[in-house]
Amino acid sequence: MRILIGSFLFLLPLHAFLVTLLKCKYWLDVSFLRFWKELIILGLLITVFIEQLIKNKYSLSTIYKGNYLLGTITAFTFSSLVYLWFPFFELRAASVLWFRYDVIFLLALVVGLYIAKGKENISFYIRTLCISTFGILSIFLPWYLFGDISALAASFGYSAEVSTYTANSCISFAQWVEGQYRFQGTFGGPIRFSVFLTIVYCLFSGYILSRTNIQANHKYALLGVFALLVIPSIFFSYSKTSLLGFLFALWVFVYLSRRFVYGKKISKRFIQWLSGAIFLPLIAVAVFKAELFLHLWAVINRWDNLSKSVEMFFYNPIGYGLGIAGPASQIGNSIESAGSWQIATSNTSVVHKFLPENWYVQILLEQWIVGFSLFISILLIIGYTLWKKVRKQKDYLGVGILTAFLALCFMANFTHAFEEAATSYSLFLIIGIYISSDILKQKWKNTQN
Repeated sequence: MRILIGSFLFLLPLHAFLVTLLKCKYWLDVSFLRFWKELIILGLLITVFIEQLIKNKYSLSTIYKGNYLLGTITAFTFSSLVYLWFPFFELRAASVLWFRYDVIFLLALVVGLYIAKGKENISFYIRTLCISTFGILSIFLPWYLFGDISALAASFGYSAEVSTYTANSCISFAQWVEGQYRFQGTFGGPIRFSVFLTIVYCLFSGYILSRTNIQANHKYALLGVFALLVIPSIFFSYSKTSLLGFLFALWVFVYLSRRFVYGKKISKRFIQWLSGAIFLPLIAVAVFKAELFLHLWAVINRWDNLSKSVEMFFYNPIGYGLGIAGPASQIGNSIESAGSWQIATSNTSVVHKFLPENWYVQILLEQWIVGFSLFISILLIIGYTLWKKVRKQKDYLGVGILTAFLALCFMANFTHAFEEAATSYSLFLIIGIYISSDILKQKWKNTQN
């Protein structure tokens, strides 16, 4: 099981690259690989479910009693299944795809709650994920910075066309915007890649600093080397969301370390200095790369989409069903050249590429207040459990995991951050393993009462 999950985490960041290589370089039919990640998670879920049924003498009530996180995830899954059909009462490809985005990473969390436990297992999984990421950056970042992108991309089957994504076609190596290539590594888009890097660096920081068998100066050297790969990669993705997310994560990691690990031995002056230092990159970006980061039209477009979302909600508060907007609604189209379609409001309007750019608004639009409340409840339970665990353990590993979770939730306010499988599946699997003892211990206490 340990080797299977480790291999799964190692291959997750390579998915788009491997599919592109096999399909567009060697022209192999790789349709069966499209959902390999989800099939593994569902297989692991069935395995742990059967184990728990046998362990609890085939009593579902015993499994669920006192486990509020599992109960809430199950309720949200059923809500998503209802809205998979509602309000069209037909199964659409966009609805199925968005069900995968909404639910599967939560099932990965459930798998994490019940598979083999232990701090060493978490360390092994984080180490495996980071080794894969380090390898990707070591190869693709120099390629992006110094190589002939068009010539080298063709050698791996990447499309010569510069775009974010075209359905059922070969992906490009880098998106072209405002006269610059946006770095996206082995992923299908630069934002997905940079969000993933932000989360992985949080996990890596917690893992390295928690190792007692590594000298302090070696720890900082490893953090520095990885940062030299991660920070330029995030910068050259030209993603405002990821840049803000990385700086937010940096501040949160230091704050949590000061509060729980050092016992407030880090001075407030240092925190103030760090807060000031965080704004320096933002100022530098505003001065030197304003044309890439500060798109006025992009900001206006996001506010316009959010206002449309509010109007859509009040026009039909019961929910529109999965896949009505967001990336899943563009299935079968290019995200950059999707045809126009109508949104149902009091004043019917035609929109082009309707992306709310906010995961929570997306859930509210699709699953009404019930689905939205269930999803927020899941995040609150996870956050509260992680907070208690870190406060109890007082270790960097927990600080890194909690920081990664908070950073992902923060970035979800500005983009569809939970969408990328490599990010959400790996993080929530690790979270499930980390909090399992607390969740199941509380369940056992409630069962005894």
